[in-house]
This record gives sequence, structure tokens and C-alpha cells, in this order.
Amino acid sequence: MIGIVVALIIIVGLISFELYSNIQKSPPYESSTNSGSKINLRVISLSPSDTQILVSLGLGKYVVGVDSYSYSLLKSLNDTSLLPYNITIFNQISPPNISGLVELKPSVIIGEEGLIGNYFTQMKEAGLNVYLTNDDFASNYYEIEQSIMNVSRLFNSSNEGNQLNQWMNQKLQEFSTTGNISVADIIWICPNYDFFTAGGNVFINSIISLSGGINVFGSQSGYPLLNPGQLLLANPDVIFVQVIYNLSYTEYLVNHMPGIQNVSAYKDHRIYFISENAINLVNEPGPLSVYAIPMIHDIIYGEAPEYINWTWVKQNINPTLPVY
Repeated sequence: MIGIVVALIIIVGLISFELYSNIQKSPPYESSTNSGSKINLRVISLSPSDTQILVSLGLGKYVVGVDSYSYSLLKSLNDTSLLPYNITIFNQISPPNISGLVELKPSVIIGEEGLIGNYFTQMKEAGLNVYLTNDDFASNYYEIEQSIMNVSRLFNSSNEGNQLNQWMNQKLQEFSTTGNISVADIIWICPNYDFFTAGGNVFINSIISLSGGINVFGSQSGYPLLNPGQLLLANPDVIFVQVIYNLSYTEYLVNHMPGIQNVSAYKDHRIYFISENAINLVNEPGPLSVYAIPMIHDIIYGEAPEYINWTWVKQNINPTLPVY
């Protein structure tokens, strides 16, 4: 999926480590009065994972602007009613529409460091209060839960943050399994057939592990760009591919990768394609990511169709976003 994958995975993979060491963090933002009631709070979220967190913390009614990917995800869950009816939707995350953001007079803007961090100084100079997260480079669910607590403290909602993390831990215990089936996640295929994947120190590796698989590229770091020869050498039993533009184009790319015919997953017909909304469960390090585990489990153990769309996910996984 061009939007979320390119924006939240590939761009992050290319620039986030540099940004992480160079960008000054926003100071803690106090969103409540001494009584704990939130007055005149106006939040803009420019990341689907952060939007998930805000809504789950019960802060959706204070969100005055979101990126289009966030809104699309909530729409697929039938949860847009958790946002104001007149919410502003930003079609572009990076570069951000700074004048449009200023016009909404937000109390705070929350977004991924790898996406809007490069514009942090411009946004601050425009008088915007910006809080950056770095969830796309969380190593595991524990770090995702740490981020949830950081955001909850930002808005004096620690109780809700604790409840949300308890819910996630219950789901992780319910869904997790062990296994030794080798798996590769193909995030994006370039025109020359090089591809991006998930290394061993990012949360997608945890999803694969908790689903009963072993990431064949677990020795890699971040979201590396590899070549088809490395896929052939790794020889995974199962491959799941994130749909690029459309299914037929993605199948064409996979089928024309040099050497793919000699990979076990290809020979055994164990290559699975995941559509845009469905892949959000894997790519977005928010509360809904726990549902990626049963989805990838069904892929690993041959209980899912070769093409996985949102209709199948709703019928078989039924992801729901908790609200506290």
C-alpha cells in the first residue's frame, strides 16, 4: 500500500535514525486544568498509530484534525463517530500543510518523528506545539506500551493508558503462540526488484515471532533494502507481501523477481498478499497491532486465503479499538 507503507515504513527506514539524534523533543504538554478536566483542548494527529492511541485514551472528541490514513482506518472500523463530525482531514502527512495546521489553532500536534520530524523547526517557528513519537522503530510491544504511557501522561490520562496497556497484554496472551516456520515480510518491491523488509529490531519482527514464525531477516536492522539474491539465500517457507498499488501489479513484481521460482514459499504456493486496510494491523504500532498476530498466524499455518483483504479480516479476526 503506497500511502502507509511508503510513508510510515520506507521513509522512516531511510531517515528516522538520523532524525532521532538530531531533533529536539517538544517539552511536556499540559492539557488539563488542576481538576483534571480538559478545557479548550484541540489536538491534531498526523499518524495513524498515534490516532489509535488518542481515540483509545478517550481523547477522540478533542481531535480537530487527522491525516487521511487515520480517518480511513477509523472508517473501516466504523469508528469515525469517535471523532468530531466537522474534523479536518489532511490528505498529506509529509511535508505537513503548516498553514492548514496553524489555521486550526491546535493546542498540540502529535506525529511520527520519521514523518514530520524534518519539519519540526518550521512548525515550531510557525507557533505550533509539536510532540513527536517514534513508534515505527519500537523494537517490541513493550516499547509500544511505553509510548502509550508517554502519550497518556502528556494529556493527564495515565489511568486510561494503564487500562489500554492491560487490554493489549490480555490480547497478546490470548493470541500469542510459538513455532519455527521461516517467514519473510516484503514491505515494498522496487522496479529493479530490490525490496524492503523488516529486520529483527523492529516491532514487526515481534509480530512474526508471536504468530509462530521466525523472521528470516531477523539478523538485519531496521527496514533494510535487500536484493532478490538475499531472498533466495534466506529461502523462507512463507512470504507475506504488502500490496503495492493493486494486486495484479504486486503479483507481477513478485513473479518476476529473479530466482523467486527457487524459493520454497513460491514452490509451495505459500506467498500471501495483504491489502491496504488489512496491512494496517501490521504496519501501525498502535493498539490494533495486537490483531496482526492472529492474522499472521493464519497466514503462517495456511489458514488464510492467498489474498487477504479487509472483508476477510473483519469476518475472521474482527479487530475492535477499545476506548477508555
